[in-house]
Amino acid sequence: MPITPYLVFNGNTREAIQYYAKVFGQDIPEIMEFGPGNGPDGQPFEKDVQSLVLHSQLIVHGTRVMFSDAMPHDPVTIGQNVTLALHLPDVQVIHKTFDKLAQDGNVIMPIQKTFWSEAYGIVEDPFGVQWQLNHEVSEVTA
Repeated sequence: MPITPYLVFNGNTREAIQYYAKVFGQDIPEIMEFGPGNGPDGQPFEKDVQSLVLHSQLIVHGTRVMFSDAMPHDPVTIGQNVTLALHLPDVQVIHKTFDKLAQDGNVIMPIQKTFWSEAYGIVEDPFGVQWQLNHEVSEVTA
């Protein structure tokens, strides 16, 4: 499965998605909001977070580019707001890869089951590169 660039913005992801869709001649994709659901800590998202973009994606010349808003209390520095998302069909490989990246790095979100994945986690490697590891059975095509 491919490594996917993941762009994170400070509350203006909708605007960025509209811009990139126009640039690449595409329709505006489906946009998933954080919504009234619960965050990773099990607590409901605050009102100002609920309308932020949790996830969206465009297929640009055969490559999936993913988008999300950062949490307001943890903004990103523009220019350092790109992570790499590794989509793998094997949960064991996800865990092994995550552990190797975390060995001299920093675990940002431990691997856990989410509503979209059996195994998802975020780790920063020793060189400051953030990786999102995600269990995904089928590859996106377009």
